[in-house]
Amino acid sequence: MGVLEKIKRFFKKDVYVSHLGSRMTNMKRSNIINSLITKNKYQTYLEIGVRKPSDNFNKIKISKKDGVDPAGNCNYPVTSDAFFASLDFSIKYDIIFIDGLHTEKQVDKDIANSLNHLNSGGTIVMHDCNPPHLINQVEEYDGKSPWNGTTWKSFAKLRMSNHNLLMYVVDTDWGVGVIQKGNQQLFTKADPLNFEYLEKNRVGLMNLISPEDFLKQVS
Repeated sequence: MGVLEKIKRFFKKDVYVSHLGSRMTNMKRSNIINSLITKNKYQTYLEIGVRKPSDNFNKIKISKKDGVDPAGNCNYPVTSDAFFASLDFSIKYDIIFIDGLHTEKQVDKDIANSLNHLNSGGTIVMHDCNPPHLINQVEEYDGKSPWNGTTWKSFAKLRMSNHNLLMYVVDTDWGVGVIQKGNQQLFTKADPLNFEYLEKNRVGLMNLISPEDFLKQVS
């Protein structure tokens, strides 16, 4: 990261500034999801943590969409735990977006459950995987700062432990993680896995790629 990007990050703690110096700053999670849908001809979509449908859910272009959020505004107004507990194991989705409760413990469960209900060749997409500052990754939300929580830890742990996944984070929109079944070289395990470790290793640990490189992959 250049000096200019570091200065921007220091003074703009309420906005996301690219760690890789990308000039493509307008790519959002919905763009990434729709690109994956188009490339892979996906037909079924699940979103965990809908909140305001206009933010993402309504922008997804696919034949069948299901949404889960205990606050409502979706067809499954329950917690993700309750949803997966009642979901028949035979029901699978082509693409699943995780943006629910941003705590490591909950995201661990959401990823595990999503992998169990993912079609062959499917993709899991995650929001908030690249918190730029310590204040963004606290587990208790203060209601003021942009909140990424500890979602990144759930992603990082799989980067360090599961050979049978293909994982990367697109460096935009607070870090958009992508998980597919495949294979990857494991990153060195960290003890403790804290924000200082993320700061020193985020490009390799999160397998960070630019929006430009993502577009090359899906073109």
